[in-house]
Amino acid sequence: MPTHNRHYLDSITSRHSPPAMAAVGPMIEVTVNPPQALIDALASQNQPLPTPANGLALIDTGASRTCADVNVLSNLGINPIGVVTMGTAGGQTQCPLFPARMDFPALRMLVDFGSVVGVNLQGQLADGNPIIVLIGRDILLRGLFVYGGNGGFFSLTLE
Repeated sequence: MPTHNRHYLDSITSRHSPPAMAAVGPMIEVTVNPPQALIDALASQNQPLPTPANGLALIDTGASRTCADVNVLSNLGINPIGVVTMGTAGGQTQCPLFPARMDFPALRMLVDFGSVVGVNLQGQLADGNPIIVLIGRDILLRGLFVYGGNGGFFSLTLE
C-alpha cells in the first residue's frame, strides 16, 4: 500500500511546526487529466491532447466526495455529466459532475473517477501554489489518514 508522510518544519529551527501545518493543511501534489475515454476519442481523431493541470490537493475530511476546480476541468475539455446538490458552509448549492483522471505522484497512484464535483477553487493557494483538488472521503475510505496536529505531520496510506 502506498504511503505518503509529510512533515512541516519551521524554516529557522528545522523542528516540526504544528502552526506551519495548520496554516496550509495536509496537501499532496496532484495532476488532473481528462478521463481515459476522452483521451482515446481525441487520439482516434488525431486531435491534440490537453495539457494536464498540476497543483495541490488538500485532504478535506469534510468533503464527502473528491472535488476539482471547475475551471481546471473545463480547460481540459471535459464536459459535465450531471449535477449534484452539495451542502456547504454557505448552504446547499448545485454543482456539476465531471469524469476525471488524477495522478497522485507521492502515492504512486492513478485514480479514474467516474465523477468528481466541480467547484470554484480559484485563488486558493498554499505557499503560492494553486489548490486545484479537494480529496474527499470517497478516497479516504480506501486507507488510513493520520493528522498529527501536535507533531506537525500527516500520513496518508491508500490501497
